[in-house]
Amino acid sequence: MWTRGLTLLKVAIVDDEPDLQRLYILALSSKGYDIAFVASDGTDAVEKEHSTPAPIIIMDHRMPTKNGVEATKEILSERPDTKIIFVSADDAVEKEAKEAGAVRFLKKPISLKDLLHNLEEVAKDCK
Repeated sequence: MWTRGLTLLKVAIVDDEPDLQRLYILALSSKGYDIAFVASDGTDAVEKEHSTPAPIIIMDHRMPTKNGVEATKEILSERPDTKIIFVSADDAVEKEAKEAGAVRFLKKPISLKDLLHNLEEVAKDCK
């Protein structure tokens, strides 16, 4: 279980696939992470990050209204300490995601084991 002080570490999930959202929620909750919010597109993610900030965001790329790179740039412009783990099937966007500020890029499909390992590594750097 990952904690920061006495509170659970909050993680946000941004993905337009409901099955992946549910899978991420189950996996992260079972490991002691608190789900700050779930968003189905980049616009929703930016709005929810304003009201319910999360130190770590798992971000998809291809989504309606605003893609993951655009959402990453907007979120980090206001909350630069946020750690964004980019998870996408589109490996051509890796460079753009990292330039936007993503701390990790994981290629879909990804195992839960790999996702959780990367999440644990990123969580160590959260203030």
